[in-house]
This record gives sequence, structure tokens and C-alpha cells, in this order.
Amino acid sequence: MEAFKAVYIFFIGACLGSFMNVLTYRLPRGLNIAIPPSSCTKCGQRIKFYDNIPVLSWFILGGRCRNCKSPISIMYPLAELGTGLMFLGCYLKFGLTLEMWHGCAVVFFMLAAAFSDVFTAVDDNFECGIIPDSLNLAGFIVGFALSWALYGTFKFPLYGALTGFLGLFIPSYLFKLIRKKEGMGGGDIKLMAVVGAMLGIKSIFFVIFASAFLGAVYGISLQLVSRQKNIILPFGPFIAAASVIYLFYAPVFDALLYNR
Repeated sequence: MEAFKAVYIFFIGACLGSFMNVLTYRLPRGLNIAIPPSSCTKCGQRIKFYDNIPVLSWFILGGRCRNCKSPISIMYPLAELGTGLMFLGCYLKFGLTLEMWHGCAVVFFMLAAAFSDVFTAVDDNFECGIIPDSLNLAGFIVGFALSWALYGTFKFPLYGALTGFLGLFIPSYLFKLIRKKEGMGGGDIKLMAVVGAMLGIKSIFFVIFASAFLGAVYGISLQLVSRQKNIILPFGPFIAAASVIYLFYAPVFDALLYNR
């Protein structure tokens, strides 16, 4: 029975990972997420249901469109597999509880924001990485509702969201005031409000510090390898990574940061 539940949760995660692929492609481009149905981005051929099975279909098709044989990015099945595994991790950590579904929501929206930010950053059609406002708004609403239900008070998500927003907005505003240029994208600032609504006020210090640390380590390493300076990196993936880390190890970090 436990094995069946685990497989079921993984399958739900993989299916939502497939839906996330749709969101991260269509939302930044202002496309409808439901119409038209899933189709090949090269030839426009509608994808049949049996070619749209999470993870498996990519391998069955050999990573190519059935109609035009154009290659399908391996990032699609990896996103589905990763989301499924993270949902499974939430089940193993929290059991089949409201806390698990809350954790799954954190995973879904953080991964969606990260993938959207990365994919648009490397796409020449965009000037920089984009985290769509509609995605942040949906994450905020879902996160606020689940946190309210889980903790029994609207103050938990409200104070967390305000702290998260101000935690990036204030330094970003001061940077722009002093340096006369943007220091942080609006999508990143709004994403921190989503993090606060989902994980509460205690998460903000850790997420801001950890995401900055991860971004700095990656950025410096990339500069050393590429021998290029002034590399602009999307910050959303680092916020997402720090948030997921906090989700699974919140008691450890809270004990280190707030207990005397």
C-alpha cells in the first residue's frame, strides 16, 4: 500500500511537471496555456495523448517528434522526472498530509519559476530571464491559502509575503538609487513574496542569504571557467533552490538562526 501511494504521488508530480513545461514555454510568450493543445513547436503537429506520457514518451519516441522528427529537448523529461522525484520526497518527508501538499506546491512553483527564468534567459528572443507575473500571482494565491489552512492563521503567509517582498525590494531600490541601474528583476522580488507566503517570515533571512551565496559561487565559478566578466545570471533559480532546501530542513536552519 505504501509503495502504491509513493508511485501515485510520483506520477502526480510527473504529470504536473509536464504541465509546468507548458507554463514555462507559453506564459513568458503571452500564449494561452490551454489553447491550442500541446503540439510540436517545430511543425505544429498536435501531440497525441499516448505521446504525452510524462518521462516515458520521450524515450519511446527517441527524443524526436513523431511527425517531423525534430529533436525534443531532454529538459522536458528531466523536468517531469525532477518534479515527480521532488513530490515523492515531500511524501517521504511529511507523509500523506496537508503539509505534504503544501510542500508539493512549494516545489511546483519554485521549479516553474526557476525553469521559466533560465529558459527565457538563454532564449535570444528575450533580453533577460522572465518570471511571469501570472505565475507569481498563482503561486502567491495557492501558497497563501495552503499556509493559512496549515498554520491556522492568515498572519503566517501575510507577514511572510510582506517580509519577503521588502527583503529584496529595499536593497534593489537602494542599488538603483545609488548606481542608477537595475540591480534586481521585478519577478525575483515578487517571487520572494511567494516564498514568504509559502514558508513564512522565518524562511526569508535564510533564503536571501543562501540564494545570494549560491549565486555568487556559481557566478564566480562561471567567470573563472569562461574567462568572461560582467556575466548576468537569472537569480530566480537560486531563490528556488534555497527555498526547496529550507522546505526540507527548516527545523535545522531555524534552530541555527533563531534559537539561542
